[in-house]
Amino acid sequence: MVKSYDRYDQEKCFGVITSQSNILWLPPSDSQSAKSNGRAISSALEEILVWDIKTGEILQRLRDGLTPGASNAPTSHPPSPVTYLAHHSDTNILAAGHLDGSIKLWDLTSGSVIINFSGHKSAISLLKFDRSGTRLCSGSSDSTIILWDLVGEEGLFKLKGHKSQITGVAFLSENESEEVSDEMEDYLLSVSKDGLIKLWELKSQQCIETHLAHSNECWSLGINKSKNLAITSGNKDQVKVWAIDLTQPDTQKIVEKGLFEKQSKARCNEISFKYIKSSTSIVELFSLQNADRTIEIFRVRSSDEIKKGIARRTKRLREKGYEDNEILQSIQEAEVAMTISPFTTLRTVSKIKSCTWVAKSSKKLDILISLTNNSIEYHNIPVPESFKKASASDIYSVKQHSIDLLGHRTDIRAMDISSDSKLLATASNGELKIWNIKTTNVIRSFALEGGYALCCKFLPGGTLVVVGYKNGDLELYDLASSSLVDKVEKAHDSGNSMIANGNKEDENGSAIWSLDLTPDGKTLVTGGNDKSVKFWNFNVEQEVIPGTNTTISNLKLVHTQTLELNEDVLCVKISPDAKYLAISLLNNNVQVVFFDSLKLFLTLYGHKLPVLSIDISFDSKLIITSSADKNIKIWGLDFGDCHRSIFGHQDSIMNVRFIGETHHFFSSGKDGLIKYWDGDKFECIQKLAAHQSEVWCLSVSNDGLFMVTASHDHSIRLWSATDDQVFLEEEREKEMDELYENTLLDSLEDDEAPVRENEEDDEEMDEVTKVSRQTMETLKAGEKLMEAMDIGIEDVEADEEYQLLLKNYIKTSGAVLPVKPTSNSILLAYNMSGQEYVLSVISKIRSAQLDDALLVLPFSYSLRLLKFIEIWTSKEHVKTNVVNMSLICKILFFVIQSNAKELISQKDPQIKNQMLKVKEQLRDELSQTCKQLGVNTQGLRFAKQQWKLTHETEFIDEAEQREYEDKKAAKRTFATI
Repeated sequence: MVKSYDRYDQEKCFGVITSQSNILWLPPSDSQSAKSNGRAISSALEEILVWDIKTGEILQRLRDGLTPGASNAPTSHPPSPVTYLAHHSDTNILAAGHLDGSIKLWDLTSGSVIINFSGHKSAISLLKFDRSGTRLCSGSSDSTIILWDLVGEEGLFKLKGHKSQITGVAFLSENESEEVSDEMEDYLLSVSKDGLIKLWELKSQQCIETHLAHSNECWSLGINKSKNLAITSGNKDQVKVWAIDLTQPDTQKIVEKGLFEKQSKARCNEISFKYIKSSTSIVELFSLQNADRTIEIFRVRSSDEIKKGIARRTKRLREKGYEDNEILQSIQEAEVAMTISPFTTLRTVSKIKSCTWVAKSSKKLDILISLTNNSIEYHNIPVPESFKKASASDIYSVKQHSIDLLGHRTDIRAMDISSDSKLLATASNGELKIWNIKTTNVIRSFALEGGYALCCKFLPGGTLVVVGYKNGDLELYDLASSSLVDKVEKAHDSGNSMIANGNKEDENGSAIWSLDLTPDGKTLVTGGNDKSVKFWNFNVEQEVIPGTNTTISNLKLVHTQTLELNEDVLCVKISPDAKYLAISLLNNNVQVVFFDSLKLFLTLYGHKLPVLSIDISFDSKLIITSSADKNIKIWGLDFGDCHRSIFGHQDSIMNVRFIGETHHFFSSGKDGLIKYWDGDKFECIQKLAAHQSEVWCLSVSNDGLFMVTASHDHSIRLWSATDDQVFLEEEREKEMDELYENTLLDSLEDDEAPVRENEEDDEEMDEVTKVSRQTMETLKAGEKLMEAMDIGIEDVEADEEYQLLLKNYIKTSGAVLPVKPTSNSILLAYNMSGQEYVLSVISKIRSAQLDDALLVLPFSYSLRLLKFIEIWTSKEHVKTNVVNMSLICKILFFVIQSNAKELISQKDPQIKNQMLKVKEQLRDELSQTCKQLGVNTQGLRFAKQQWKLTHETEFIDEAEQREYEDKKAAKRTFATI
């Protein structure tokens, strides 16, 4: 009988507050109070989180795609994380760009994805909605810009011209003051890491201006509200100011005004403008968000101020005896310095990832910041009474709110699950958090005095946690009282051994790399960098409270025994029957000693690099070791024989853990994968790909029903066993299919890449192409369409033959009555004719994928499709297909466009006649539909008018009406002769 295993899939993902995308601010939702500071939207790897800024709670969690670990989820790569977010307030639509180049559009009201786009080959670096919210512009690391139509759900065109990642785009129009219309904007301004700034005309889809913005890389672009001033930033402290005037002739629409230097030498990642009402006027500010811990804010002086400044400078220079042309030159050189003045610099505790102005009030300066240490901050800058007199050194920002509870600031390096499987302890550098596993809320958070935690463990009962540190300290925390119960300083001390080796270790002691508890929970074993394993007991001691006679009971760690070894200890593990103690040493060996006498029982040789993790099975018969040499070794604990060595991961294997009362185990490595193994058959059961980077910790519950992992990407993922069964054969097949699909898509992309004859053509690279990218969905849609056409054409041909025979039967006497052909079983099931079935299949293909699906069709199928179009537009069927007319026209134009050369070279009169027939049929039907629409529109207008006459009553003041009529009356009347 084939053995099956329980499938583990991801149940929850938590611990991430903000990951690699930008941050957005949204006004308070209906459920929040009016005094709320609004909502923050951040990306948490593949999820999008909506936070309440004031309370720090998650209001909404947006997640789409397959659950990692599920039977249809990919096993080779994790879900693609979100890299950029853009929100359109009028429609409440959120656009999210992903690392794999796909774009998803979310409706925030319903929390669901409404459109999927894929046209880029690499990460999305920028997204921008146009003024009407019906188009979206996306920039990517593959150096292309795509304009998407959200109504037609398709890519309009792809702009190629830049040589590197797109870092900024902005829509520009000649008539900015006009009210919002559905018309496409006139121009698009773009900057890229290649240092160029380009102006594209969207109507003609051409690049009309290119300027060298910066000699190295250009990192960001900011444009003011009136769209006449642009600011770009270079690699270090260089910031350039540009004047935009679209009424000027080409090559003069964008003019460089000058440059200024900011304080920080780090690059500027984001430039955004903010307008604030002062007592007299509206003040224009802009922020430069640097890659370090600062945001520099500058003020754009008003035109009156600049005029006064120019007048003062002219007067001063005249007094010095300058000529008029020298004065003019001096003023031109200082134009930027006169226009822009520093306002203030905002500093944070950690490096800034992204920031955004809060548009809550036009009289307050609030800024929302996401930091690289996995936290969000909300700052307020006090508004000075007079912006002109305000000095940059006097204005400081005040941190009002921070969202930092539901995640660690640094990597989680230790983790443990309580014995009742309800609590989870995670420890990082300076922080210990206790999570409720069911609700994923933090119920206790401790600031660790000892610093960098390397290991932690729950004591039986789940109310005490012991933590081991890099500096050799050992601490015991009580969750009930949220206090530190006991601290052993330098529990592992390097002593003289380190100094003798000439190793200048700091005086902090030696790192405690590992700790373990005996099954009865009475003894704690710690292994450290000082070449020793120490044993500790828990004793309750009576302590006198100073100044009183009363005593209180306290739990203390008491050192009982030390086992000296000749190498540093990396890992310790006690067997479930408390008979053996396994110790991993820095010399790549594992020593197994008797727990009671500490005498050597076995030495396990074989690993080429140090062993990082050890686990012993429930029956104490198997011991597994994982090492930095990427191998897992399974040993028998009775004779120390190696049962099997498995090449487990592509990088160091950090953890191995047995599951409950089985010989199955999990392993996790620096390659980001988690693998589920059968320790008896030495087979990999499941590959769980979800973490984006190294998996540092892995912990399995006592009953084996779930397992938790923590990674360098800050996420903590909870995996639980499901009722679904895993069969090894099926898993291997799935992996092979995935490999085949990936190689197929890669080969398709390689075929699409154009080969340039010579590099000289590289200069004239500004070009526009169609938006197209083959994915598995488009390939499958193409295959489905071909299958449908095979069934459909068979049915149509059989029907035509039957009609011909029927005509002959009627004409000739004595002929045999033809038998009506039976349709395909699929057509009978759907109760459709062949042509109806093909149309229904084609209308189910998403419009974003339709072009790519049609591109897959061979020429013979394209001819069949033309035949179907002829049938759909014929007089018998056109009335029923009028709803799908736009789709039919779209397919027709695409098929003719993509196969134009083949169709011409065929020189087939039948194809020509077919085309002419389709043209006539379409024109007749469309002209009739136009007339019908016109009549209907006029009819509706008339009905509206009639309704108004019967339902609306106009009240008129008689006195006012008489006055009005008297005014309008003619003063004199002349008789006409």
